[in-house]
Amino acid sequence: MKISKRGVSAAIATVATGALLALGTPAIAANQTVTLWVDSGTATAIGKEVKAFGAKNGITVNVVTKDFGTLRAAAITAIPTGNGPDILSGAHDWTGKLVGAGVIAPVNLGANAKSFSSSVLSGFQVGGKLYGVPGWTENIALVYNKKFTSTPTTNLKTAVANGDVEVGFDKNNGDPYHFSVFSTSFGLSQYKRANGTWTTTIGMGGANGAKYAAWLASAKGGKALTSGLGWDQLNGQLQDGVVKYWVTGPWAVGALQGEHSYKNAAGATVKSTPMKASDIGVASFPSVGGSTVHQFSGVRGYWESVKVPGSDKAVSVGKVLDFLAGPVAQLASYNNSKNTPANQVALSKVADPIVKAFGQAGVNAYPMASFVFQDTTWSKIGLAEAGLIAGKGDSNPAKYWQDAMTALQTVIDAS
Repeated sequence: MKISKRGVSAAIATVATGALLALGTPAIAANQTVTLWVDSGTATAIGKEVKAFGAKNGITVNVVTKDFGTLRAAAITAIPTGNGPDILSGAHDWTGKLVGAGVIAPVNLGANAKSFSSSVLSGFQVGGKLYGVPGWTENIALVYNKKFTSTPTTNLKTAVANGDVEVGFDKNNGDPYHFSVFSTSFGLSQYKRANGTWTTTIGMGGANGAKYAAWLASAKGGKALTSGLGWDQLNGQLQDGVVKYWVTGPWAVGALQGEHSYKNAAGATVKSTPMKASDIGVASFPSVGGSTVHQFSGVRGYWESVKVPGSDKAVSVGKVLDFLAGPVAQLASYNNSKNTPANQVALSKVADPIVKAFGQAGVNAYPMASFVFQDTTWSKIGLAEAGLIAGKGDSNPAKYWQDAMTALQTVIDAS
């Protein structure tokens, strides 16, 4: 799950007192048509409700579904031409790149601001300005099958060494998002933190980095983790008790309750046994390296096109954003898709034990950074992790790792 420009218009504040404020003053009569670009998951989560809100308030809301993998790039291309969305949905760590491309405008949450934690909001902040409306949060946890494991492990290091843990990472490119469970337990963080937020200094090197590198390169550490497995196999192995634990997020809950075909150890294709919701266990991560685990949290949310402030759509877009920030839309997202609301009022109404357990497992999670160069950071750290697991640094894991982190810092400093 990556994440200058105008003041708030007094005219809009008068129209939408207490609401999330659109930026800029409408030059002409209000345009009552608002276009949202969303992925299929977001369409399922809030599409029906946001359309109903629009109809009730005289606004035509067009919900356009696009592929999540190409959504950000498509918006960056389309918005400057005036053919893009008025509101874009996506992952909070897109924020840096969207700001860098000059396609989104700052927002003001108005009365809704008090319903969001500062950590959640930090995922949408760049240069001290808030650019996005949080929708729902998600973080990884240690998922297990209660039919085979009655009590989750308190020794994740041993569980990894015994081959009891799945991590669905790319064996060639790694996966720093999921591996944050392990790296942060060695006292590392993707960037060093100061005053509760990220700096631009990589925090993965030094003595702790050397310890992490040694663990990744060891037969009972990173090399003991399963890599290159497909989605069906990851699900099926946990469902059938082939492995005990899966490092994954709430997006896997629905899949675990379905049937999957996968190849077993003998190479035969078998069908898995779907789990009941009551069989799905969700636990916090025990530390492998001895330090507190700070896995990443992701926040899905919404941004306003830079074309909206000062346009005839400003008031209508502001009303829709206010609705998306509020408890009605966020509780609908939970009811429709089991998403964990970012809005605390909506979250207080959630009863599902699985959703709650993911929230509890993410109590120490850090929102992912939203720098313009964030894609490079993910890539370089992932390649270094995958390289150590593949044996590329066996002669000197600490040097292999430190060289990669030093090279990454050089790239960031030149950005």
